[in-house]
Amino acid sequence: MAKRFEGIYPPLIASFTEDGDIYEKGIRNVISYLLRGGVHGFFINGSYGSAVLMTTEERKNVAEIIHDEVNGRLPIITHVGEASTRATIELAKHAEGLGSAAVAAFLPYYYSEVNAYDEGQIIRHYADIAASVSVPTFIYNNPRTSGYTLTPHLLAKLVKVGVMGMKDSSGSFTLLGEFNQVATRVNPDFSCMSGSVGMLQPAFNIGIKGCIAGTANAFPELAVALYNALEARDWEKSRELQMLVIAQRRIQAACGFRPAGCYAFLKLKGIDCGTVRRPWREPNEQEVQYMKKEAIKLGLLGG
Repeated sequence: MAKRFEGIYPPLIASFTEDGDIYEKGIRNVISYLLRGGVHGFFINGSYGSAVLMTTEERKNVAEIIHDEVNGRLPIITHVGEASTRATIELAKHAEGLGSAAVAAFLPYYYSEVNAYDEGQIIRHYADIAASVSVPTFIYNNPRTSGYTLTPHLLAKLVKVGVMGMKDSSGSFTLLGEFNQVATRVNPDFSCMSGSVGMLQPAFNIGIKGCIAGTANAFPELAVALYNALEARDWEKSRELQMLVIAQRRIQAACGFRPAGCYAFLKLKGIDCGTVRRPWREPNEQEVQYMKKEAIKLGLLGG
């Protein structure tokens, strides 16, 4: 299973109209652009995908549009996490029915911030999700948004009840390595994916070859080139590309929120991607001009 989830998987942004409605054409435009960029799969309805800004029915609608456009050409991991186990399972079954290669769920948010859930409750939550579908269940570890700090010890227990992969957005290379070690001891076929292309090179060097790369929404060719250089064991080229990725990530965060920066870069590249859903905001004109100028300096955009 693990090899199926190797490579660059953009966490696809969602497209909205200025009135906040789902913009189907924008979603399809971005998918077409990413397919041309050579990505290896998609992670949908996650943080970049504005999942918690949408209703359950909207998330189903977006998933249906994406699956229709991809049309089986690449694997799709659908994020189905909700605050409740019941709602998460509803989305998981829907995703499986669409043909998702896997489902992923972040740790139940909101009440986790007030320590409402102990390990037993978390384990039961993921065991119930895994039992509800036949496709692999991933855990999406994002402590900054879920309010829950996953430990390697707990991950090992989750693998024993059916969790078969993870997206780790902890931002810690050391913790990513520990997660991979403990999980693969329990299940050698466990798929550990980095949630940041900013650490793809070191992650690859310890055997983690899957990356859910947010900035690949705007520059898929850059993330794919880095992955290809690593696969070719071209260490000098991969070093240069990794540093370029790090610089690009910094520029994309010009408005203080990197996911929103994707929309500005896509528009600079001529892609009709719609806009964000409030309360998100796109970069303002000053920020866009800064992003454009710095990207030109790096050779990522034409002058």
